[in-house]
Amino acid sequence: IQHQTDEAGLVHHAPWVLKLIQLYETQRVRHGYMTLGPSGTGKTNCIHVLMKAMTDCGAPHKEMRMNPKAITASQMFGTLDVATNDWTDGIFSTLWRKSLKVKKTDNTWIVLDGPVDAIWIENLNSVLDDSKTLTLANGDRIRMAPNCKIVFEVHNIDNASPATVSRNGMVYMSSSALDWKPILQGWLNKRPQQQADILMTLFESIFSELYRYVNQSLLAKMKVLECNYIKQAIDLLEGLIPGPEHPPSREMLERIFVFTLMWSLGSLLELDDREKLEEFIVEHGGLNLPPTDKSKQETIFEYVVKDNGEWEHWSNRVEQYIYPKDSTPEYQSILVPNVDNVRSDFLMDTIMKLGKPVLLIGEQGTAKTVIVKGYCSRYNPEQHNVKSMNFSSATTPLMFQRTIESYVDKRMGTTYGPPAGKKMTVFIDDVNMPLINEWGDQITNEIVRQLMEWSGFYNLEKPGEFTTIVDTQFVAAMIHPGGGRNDIPERLKRRFSIFNLTLPSNASMDKIFMTIGCGHYCPERGFSGPVCDLVSKLVPVTRRLWQAT
Repeated sequence: IQHQTDEAGLVHHAPWVLKLIQLYETQRVRHGYMTLGPSGTGKTNCIHVLMKAMTDCGAPHKEMRMNPKAITASQMFGTLDVATNDWTDGIFSTLWRKSLKVKKTDNTWIVLDGPVDAIWIENLNSVLDDSKTLTLANGDRIRMAPNCKIVFEVHNIDNASPATVSRNGMVYMSSSALDWKPILQGWLNKRPQQQADILMTLFESIFSELYRYVNQSLLAKMKVLECNYIKQAIDLLEGLIPGPEHPPSREMLERIFVFTLMWSLGSLLELDDREKLEEFIVEHGGLNLPPTDKSKQETIFEYVVKDNGEWEHWSNRVEQYIYPKDSTPEYQSILVPNVDNVRSDFLMDTIMKLGKPVLLIGEQGTAKTVIVKGYCSRYNPEQHNVKSMNFSSATTPLMFQRTIESYVDKRMGTTYGPPAGKKMTVFIDDVNMPLINEWGDQITNEIVRQLMEWSGFYNLEKPGEFTTIVDTQFVAAMIHPGGGRNDIPERLKRRFSIFNLTLPSNASMDKIFMTIGCGHYCPERGFSGPVCDLVSKLVPVTRRLWQAT
């Protein structure tokens, strides 16, 4: 196990290894078992490392994975055409037949990685009890291969009946067994030693206390776990720390660390909570903070680290928008750059240049869609395709799969990718809209997660064949969850780096509308001087009146 964890670039963390040994002991006595626990506790890695370690010890192990919720029950077990009595095998029954053909010395694990509901798992009751037989609708009874095991990887079993639970071996992986330290350590092992030591000291000095404060005293707009925050911090650090040809100084690393802290732990907060977070960081002391000017109501969130390691105010990076004096642009196409847009664009770029997915959340009118489309329009269209799709409450997994299939061409074998060797970014707007079924699962987002996690899905025309999709990256936007609006599944959330876009501050709002107002009412269009002067006073007055009522 030690050898395999080192090879996978993981940390030999005692409580986690204990879970691995428990899983090994369970699989010795049961042919069906579950790894259970919240996302980010290392369930998938636990299964992989155990299989590799057992292969090292002379018992070769292979896995076949599928997500039972990304397809319908008939696509999983097969369908019988009543009129012609024709039988079409499903994905699971095809994998089951495959496992019978494996040679006797090899072991196969069929991993069912998706939420449990009472329908598909009850169909497996005959498999999990002592008869070990899969019964299909056409009357086939297929025995389980002696060298095959069936594994469920789920994050809760609220919908499982006692009949299922009693037939399974259970290994529960708690989020307390894998806290932020081993995750960070695993990443720091790949960095130069000097950087790793500085960053570890910085994280140890404040991360735990700050995480506890954010969790207990502040209101994050979306519920995420500790592992999500540390993962987002690591991705930001990776995007911000300069390469080996320009090694950063200690001061620069400290400043990048403060910036990372703001945009990992503070990324899901609204403006008033961000001020409280700043107070906590300032009181804690010992960090290299930016020089804020309290008279202008500035916060540390208004600053960014320049390439030379100095602090810079975001307003220095905002370009001036010039309203044309001789024509009237279309209202939808006007984008007045302000601090919020420039900042969101920079944060998106930091994560997306590493090829990782980003999720923007925010109320209506925080320019989520505009920012994403503005960012994607800068790609060179000869090397990079951009496709956007909107989810609604009627989107089904099949529609999503067909849409993605229409964007890609065959590369070789079962590998597909965007045409002409390009790369592709897929933008999903309103990703939280699909319907949540009576079991509490959002099945459309299960196939989105499957595509992001294993980069592919099962072919529905040829059951059992896995289609791999390459060179594809995802960006998504959604409105704040809560108040009758859906959230997205926890296991999809941890794939993304999440940023909350706040409504523009008073200064930004005045600037936007004054640019448009004063641009239109100008002497060149024949308006008199007093009218032009009045517009610049009308904007702040209207805003104050609206806020006062």
